[in-house]
Amino acid sequence: MDTLQLYATFTNQKVVTSMLLLGLFLGIVLSSLLRYFAGQWYMPTLFVGICLLTAIVYMYWLDRQDWRDP
Repeated sequence: MDTLQLYATFTNQKVVTSMLLLGLFLGIVLSSLLRYFAGQWYMPTLFVGICLLTAIVYMYWLDRQDWRDP
C-alpha cells in the first residue's frame, strides 16, 4: 500500500474542506431530524441511511479526482 499517496490525498485542501463541509451538513441534518422526528422509531434508521448514502457518494467523488495535478 502506498502510504505517501494516501497521505497526499487526505491532506489535500479540497479533501479536508469537503470533509469539514460534510460534517457540518450531517450535523445540521441530525439536528433537524432530532427536532422534527424525535421519538419516531425510524429516525435513527433514517440518519444512518443518509450517512451511508453520503459516504458512498463521497467515496465515488473522491475516487474520480485526479490528485497528481497540482
